[in-house]
Amino acid sequence: MPDKFYFIFNFMFIKNQFCEMYTRIFKKLGDTLNRMPDKIQVSIALVSKKQVEYHGMIRQDGIIEIINNHLAAFEIGSVTKAFTGHILAQLIIEKKVGLNDLAQKHLPFPLLNSPAFTLKHLAQHTAGLPRMPADFDTQSNFDKANPFKNYTEEQLITYLTQNLRVDSQPGETHNYSNLGAGLLSYIISKVEEKPFAAVVAERIFRPLKMYQSSFDISEVKTEMVRGIDEQNDFCAYWDGGILNGCLGIISTAEDLSKFAIMAYDCNDAAATLQATETFPINDLQISNLGWYELHIQPEGLRMQGLNGGTGGYGASLLINRKNECAVILLSNIAPGRYMESIYPLAKELFIELSNDGVIQNTAV
Repeated sequence: MPDKFYFIFNFMFIKNQFCEMYTRIFKKLGDTLNRMPDKIQVSIALVSKKQVEYHGMIRQDGIIEIINNHLAAFEIGSVTKAFTGHILAQLIIEKKVGLNDLAQKHLPFPLLNSPAFTLKHLAQHTAGLPRMPADFDTQSNFDKANPFKNYTEEQLITYLTQNLRVDSQPGETHNYSNLGAGLLSYIISKVEEKPFAAVVAERIFRPLKMYQSSFDISEVKTEMVRGIDEQNDFCAYWDGGILNGCLGIISTAEDLSKFAIMAYDCNDAAATLQATETFPINDLQISNLGWYELHIQPEGLRMQGLNGGTGGYGASLLINRKNECAVILLSNIAPGRYMESIYPLAKELFIELSNDGVIQNTAV
C-alpha cells in the first residue's frame, strides 16, 4: 500500500517536525520497514551533547505509523560487549586487575596448555579464541531457540580445561570471539565475587539511572517488544547464560542514550581508557576495549560503535567522541535482515548527526 504508507508517513513527519536534515534518511527507513512484515518496529535516539531526540516507527496492517517507543525494551545482543569493556576499564583504574594480566591469573582452574592471553586480548578479540566453544551446540541441553541459556559454568570449565583451542598467538591477529567476551565477563564475576549481571547493575545501570535495563526479562518493568525471526515469526528471547558478557542485556533507547553520553565524555576515565587502548585491524578499523572504531571515508569521521543481534533483534550503538554525539537504533528485526537493510541507515544518521550536531528535541 505505497500511497497509504506515504500519506501517513508524510502527515506524521510534518506533525512531529522531524529535523529537516534527516528527512531523506527517515523516509528511506520507513520505505525499508514497509517491505518487512507487520509488527516490525524501530526505536531511535539521536544524542548530541546532553540533548536527546527520540523517534519510533512500526509497520501495522501494512502501513508505517510513527510511535513513541523510546521506553520499549529490546534485546541488544553484542552491544553488551561495550558494557563488559567498560567494567574492565573501571577495574583497571581501581587496580583490581591489570590490563595485561594473564586471564589464568584470575581463574580458579588451569586453562588447557596455559595459553598466554590477557584481559586486554579478551576485550579486543585478539586472544586467538574461536567465536564459540567447540562443544557449545553439541551439549545434550542445547536449545536452538535460546542457544546461550543452558551452557553452564560446569560445561564452560570442562571446555577450558580439557578442549580449549587457540587459533592464533595472543595479540597476533583480530578474531571476533563471543567466547572471549564471555570469558572476560566470567573473570569479572570472579574478581568481584558476584554474578556478572549484578556487577553491571551496580556499576552501570544504577549509577546512570538505566532503570529499564536488565539481563533478566522477568525484571523488565516496561513494554518488552517481541523479536521477529528470519521466518517472520515471533521468536524466543535469548538469555546470555554464563557467557552473558558477550550478549545478554535488554534495554531501551532512553537508557542507552544515558550510556552513550557517558561513553563519549572525555572526562570519564573508564570510557577514555576503553577508547584509547587499541588494536589495528586494517587501515580503517581498530578494536579497543569492548568497542570497535571505524574511520569513515570520505567524511573523515571516527565512529566508535557496536552492532548486536539475537534471534529476532538487531541493534546499533554508534558514537562520535570528538563531536559528542551518538545514534542508537533498536529493532525487533532478525540480525541478517537488520545488517543488510537497517544498519546502513543508522550509519547515515550517524554521519548526518556528526557533521551537523543539530537536534531539535522533537521526540515523537
